[in-house]
Amino acid sequence: MPDLWAEIDLDALKHNYRQVVAKLKPGCILMAVVKADAYGLGAVEVAKVFQEEGCEAFAVTTASEALILREEQIQGRILILGPTGKEDWPSLIQAGIELTVSQLWSIPALDQIAGEIGTKAKVHLKLETGLGRTGFMEKALPELAEALLKAQNIQVVGAYTHLARGAQRDHSYSRLQHDRFIRYIAELERAGVAVPLKHICNSAGFLDFPEYHYDMVRIGTLLNGHFPAPAFEGKLELRDPWQVKARIVHVQRVPKGTYVGYQSLYKTKKETTLAVIPVGYTDGFGLTPKLVPQGFIDLIKIIIKNIAGFFGIQLGRDVILLRNKPVTVAGKIGMQLTVLDVGDLECACGDEVTEPLRRGIANPRILRVYKKEGQVVRKRILKEGFFTFATEYSNSELY
Repeated sequence: MPDLWAEIDLDALKHNYRQVVAKLKPGCILMAVVKADAYGLGAVEVAKVFQEEGCEAFAVTTASEALILREEQIQGRILILGPTGKEDWPSLIQAGIELTVSQLWSIPALDQIAGEIGTKAKVHLKLETGLGRTGFMEKALPELAEALLKAQNIQVVGAYTHLARGAQRDHSYSRLQHDRFIRYIAELERAGVAVPLKHICNSAGFLDFPEYHYDMVRIGTLLNGHFPAPAFEGKLELRDPWQVKARIVHVQRVPKGTYVGYQSLYKTKKETTLAVIPVGYTDGFGLTPKLVPQGFIDLIKIIIKNIAGFFGIQLGRDVILLRNKPVTVAGKIGMQLTVLDVGDLECACGDEVTEPLRRGIANPRILRVYKKEGQVVRKRILKEGFFTFATEYSNSELY
């Protein structure tokens, strides 16, 4: 019986997929982004759900992510968005994986390796329009076109760019990137390089710029039940497929004035019940991305939230629930154990607590339980560096 697990609702993923498809421009391809283990949900499981719904295109960041999908019988187009190394190209080409090309040196090298294998390498050109990460800048386009026209074993199947400020309400920078993208494409095509698939939209761009859908859109955040920013809420009816639960492993009643945790930072204000759950920062609990405030108002919100946290008040969505009622973390979050001040709520060892563990940073060793129509259909756990699976378990067997 596990004391910590994550439940993934496969029906919620299907629902989100259908919501996105309903707003897709006719003829446009939906590419499901399942990078970073599908944002912690499980790339193979998520891709299979979308494949059942008719999805024929997937995107990841690394070579290993792409090969795992192919080995697990994910068909259709799989695009690697990040740079790849020469040592991976033979296996990727043979598996029919589409590569991103973002540097000139890679074109002749990739052309040679594909020629030795006896097949063409399918590539997407990454164009740098304002994100400042990877891709060809405008000054490199003439050399890029010349190198591609010389290559005999490279097939350009698409070109794309990535919106840097898609989630911001000021659209001027996204429009600037779009205009650059279209200009770069036109320059390549004038030089004789055909670009069959043009794609620029991420989740934010998909919602804000339907006129930018072009041939394909790359969607990750929306499919996983989140909006790119609060301002987008209500544009689709999304369902969150992710929920983390833990079982209470220790309970005791303590008097007023009891110190709790390292450095004795927490002191009970009255007689209360303390409950321990087996989760900590090694699991990703309590960890948050380092965000830069988007303006003065956003800065004030962050300051207020941190001040409230200092006094044990939880604001926002990061709330731990016991019997559907919020409870407070008592003191510092430990490496693997965290203490809760549950007040006068009745609880016992074995009771379930729902906790706000972020999917993207949740430890992959945490048991994943997959549910369909409310019933458990599959579970996944990482053992000795490998994922192992079990199917058709009853709820009692898994819990």
